[in-house]
Amino acid sequence: ADLCLDFTISDEVFGEVRTRELRPGGASIEVDNSNKMAYIHSVADWRLNGCMRAVAGAFVRGLAEVLPPIWLRLFNPREVNMLLSGGDAAVDVLDLQAHAHYSGGYTAQSRSVKLFWTVIQEFTEEEKHALLKFVTSCSRAPLLGFKHLFPVFTIHKVACEASVFAIFGGQDVDRLPSASTCYNMLKLPNYKRASTMRTKLRYALNSGAGFELS
Repeated sequence: ADLCLDFTISDEVFGEVRTRELRPGGASIEVDNSNKMAYIHSVADWRLNGCMRAVAGAFVRGLAEVLPPIWLRLFNPREVNMLLSGGDAAVDVLDLQAHAHYSGGYTAQSRSVKLFWTVIQEFTEEEKHALLKFVTSCSRAPLLGFKHLFPVFTIHKVACEASVFAIFGGQDVDRLPSASTCYNMLKLPNYKRASTMRTKLRYALNSGAGFELS
């Protein structure tokens, strides 16, 4: 059957359509039932390998400038992934707290900061991983601990007006926390109550957003 195809493939590059042959003389080879599987394999090979070759090659050359390739050969793909993205272990909140930095007026002794760490300790493991993803864009902790997280995990104060009675049940801060993942920074409003902190954090973590909440 005539499939109206040949062994060529077209891609649009910066508004220009470029056609290339999937095999020598491909423009004159029609695709039919006898060679359609070869055509499918050729297209898949181009999409998965061929069209990425230049980009992948540039990445490898750049990586080799900062990390000798022979070092990477010591690890299998799963181990390399763990080195780059962290392990699957539980999130150690105390380790995270020990290596956290504060900015915008917050210190380790600030009321909102203390409430934050108390609330996070109560979170489920899934929620702790969601917090990491919200702030750093990666849900896994560094393989060697948060001492090696760069940029350092930072809690930045977002000063908001709230009733002086908020601590005792009055109107608390209504703004949601947000994040700047390029700086591993959590922008945390100065909530007055743990219940508000817990509710706002969970809402933000479940929203699938971060910077957009600013």
